[in-house]
This record gives sequence, structure tokens and C-alpha cells, in this order.
Amino acid sequence: MSKAYFISGLGADWRMFQFLKLPDFVPIEHVHWVEPANIDEPLSKYVHRLTDQITDPDPILVGMSYGGLAAIELSKILRPRKTILISSLATRHALPTIYRKLGKTHLHRWMPLKLMQSTYPLAPFFFGAHTPQEKHLLKGAILHINEKVLRWSLGQLLEWPQEDILPGLVQIHGTRDRVLPLYPDHSDIIKIEGGEHLMVMHQADEISAILSKILEETWTKADIS
Repeated sequence: MSKAYFISGLGADWRMFQFLKLPDFVPIEHVHWVEPANIDEPLSKYVHRLTDQITDPDPILVGMSYGGLAAIELSKILRPRKTILISSLATRHALPTIYRKLGKTHLHRWMPLKLMQSTYPLAPFFFGAHTPQEKHLLKGAILHINEKVLRWSLGQLLEWPQEDILPGLVQIHGTRDRVLPLYPDHSDIIKIEGGEHLMVMHQADEISAILSKILEETWTKADIS
């Protein structure tokens, strides 16, 4: 039997997944972000400190947005039964060029936190938050994020060295994601028409159906193997 471990995007928590309706018989737990040791701690090293939250010896990892990067790095350590990405990156090549150009200015290191957070009014459009509840969750994620975690995560996102697609990876991505636009670097991407970055909330029924099928098949195979 495998447990499914969900890893949210940065500044977020289990509430990003609250609208999903998944099979009751698949045990689900949420992995919580911890503060990095320092702003330059490599993500590959950082995730070792998340492994104590993943107690199942044969887990299923589900990572959303930046949580997808963590799921991939955890996969190299834990050898999970399945790794699933939602609105995330499979390789460094999928990171938009504009982000790389901005990264060269090192804005994430020196720009005042309040100034970064002042862009919130644009966030609902950029992330695809439509309902009052979705906008409230997004606002909380932006305005209450730990500054050290934010600067560290942006740096690691820009420097993430992942070159190749993780074997057996399942990727679910929206065709209208403005944060991390769809990058067809492999043919097995499950594309959600009209899906935006927060489709896990706004199109929860569609994502639930896809996830439920994957989880049920993976969980059943784990149970009989």
C-alpha cells in the first residue's frame, strides 16, 4: 500500500488542494515546507530535510508548482512508485526565458520584500485565481510568505540544473498557464485545455478525475505487488 504525499507551491499549504475529490481508500498526507539552512542551500540538499515527513517506503509524490521541483529531487532519494507534477516544470529547459534574464539581475536577492509583494493586485490574473476564496488563498500565500524562503526558492528555481525528464514522470499542465507556460518537452504531458496555474482549485473536478485514476491505478498495483 502506498501513501500519496502532496507538496504545495511556495507560500502555500494543503489548502491549495482542498477542492480536490480523491479516492477515500488512498491515504493522503501533506508535506510542509521548512526554512532553508541559508539562501544558497541547493534544493537537492534541502529536500533531505523533508524526507522525515515521508514515512511510507513506497510513496506516491504529487508536487504542485515549485512543489513539483521538490518532488523530482525527492524522487532521486526515495525512488517513489509514482511522481506526479501539476502546473510545474519537468526540466530546467521549461523555465521561461524572461525569468532567466531577470535572474541575471539578481532581483530576488536585493529587491525589498514589500516591493515584491506590492505586485499582488496583478496576481489573480497571472495565477488564474477567479473566485473570492481562490483570491483570498493566493493573497495569503503572497503576503505571508517567509522572506528567506522566498529569496531562496527564487534563486533555486533559476539555477535548477535538471536536464532530463524523470523516468515514469506524470505531468499535468494547463494550456493557459501564465506563470509557467506549457513547455512540450515530452509527449506524455496531460494537457488541461484552458487550465491556468491554479487549475488545481479552479478546475478541481477535472484535475480530481485525472488524479483519481492515476492514484487508484498506482495504489492498486502497489497493493498487489
